[in-house]
Amino acid sequence: MDSLLREELPEIVSNGAFGKNLKYVSFELNQDHMGQDQYMSIVLFGTVTTSDESQFHVVTKFKLRSEKLRHMFKIDFQFNNEIIMYETIIPFLFECHRSLNGVEDLPLLPRFFYGRNKCGEFFERDLIMVENVNPLGFKLSEARTFLDYDHLISALQALAKFHGLSYTAKHKDPDTLRKLVMNIRDTQFDDNGQWLLKNNEFKRFAKRGINRLLERSGDLYRDNEHLQRFQKLIDDGDNLLRRTLKPHEPFSVVCHGDFNRNNVFFRYDEAGIPVDVLLFDFGTPRYGSPALDLSFFLYMNTTQDMRERWWDDLLNEYCSTLAKSVPSGVFVSNRAKLDSEMAACAIFGFAHASFFLPCQIEPFSINPDLDNEVRIEMLLQRGGDYGTEIVADLVQHIVDMGYTNV
Repeated sequence: MDSLLREELPEIVSNGAFGKNLKYVSFELNQDHMGQDQYMSIVLFGTVTTSDESQFHVVTKFKLRSEKLRHMFKIDFQFNNEIIMYETIIPFLFECHRSLNGVEDLPLLPRFFYGRNKCGEFFERDLIMVENVNPLGFKLSEARTFLDYDHLISALQALAKFHGLSYTAKHKDPDTLRKLVMNIRDTQFDDNGQWLLKNNEFKRFAKRGINRLLERSGDLYRDNEHLQRFQKLIDDGDNLLRRTLKPHEPFSVVCHGDFNRNNVFFRYDEAGIPVDVLLFDFGTPRYGSPALDLSFFLYMNTTQDMRERWWDDLLNEYCSTLAKSVPSGVFVSNRAKLDSEMAACAIFGFAHASFFLPCQIEPFSINPDLDNEVRIEMLLQRGGDYGTEIVADLVQHIVDMGYTNV
């Protein structure tokens, strides 16, 4: 990858990625990965020096070399989406926001330098290059699974500002926004309409939590109407998830799509409190309910105790920041409307957390040559008994909140 990048950089620089009339001088590779978790790509960190003696700290993403993994994770689609987000959708959202007076506090994102997605026989040369924000003081949280209250609040404030851009854009130029989001490629379903986990495997992941919840609290939940409804819903998991992804106007926004602690950088004050948040990695965006991002983030990054104690506070902070992030007269979703969206769409976040969260507790490498049934069985065992308890906690929250109005 290093040699390929050095080969490509002279043309990238001369084409204006770092400014007009500049020439490539050098590239210095470094090993600073900022603790970033990489599941979908190969990443290099380094410093580009240009003819005006400027130095640019960059992160360069290449596609996985395994054809099976690229197909499994729809990596070509992810590169398409990320480049479109940085080149067209995000600039449009920012332009709409800046054209209206009243709010200056924009969400923080890395600078985008270059992207290429030729695919096919040229896939090895496809790349995305963005700013390395570590020298600016940003880094991942030290917590590798669950976040504390301060980190959750800071991240939700950043997400609200990002979602607010969509409401402003819909207010100013809804037709252009509608056209732009049509270019986003779906990364959740295959050509046959099956979810990323095939053959309704979502039901098996959900059952892992349901069975444990009934084991530990059967008297309380066995006849619960929301648990019974949830069990009926997961019988047709693919269509269930497809319904959660359907845009509900006027609430829908451009969602990050993978809003999780491994895709959020924090900058801290001297006391170690997060004061700035930066969003990155836009490979799986979609236009849909803000509850898609919220449910995924909160189910992936909160403990049961945090949800029980602070759920209302967390959603209230999101709504409060959202209202302040748009100019006067722009419609945004309030708490009551958000609650209705969560009831209809939070199962999306649960579906991903039910298999992905135990894998973060007990990481493992994905072998694309494994039989699908073997792979699913391995996923169902991730995290052991602790993983099962965590999934049961998620089911309990879905049921307690009545998030089954799909």
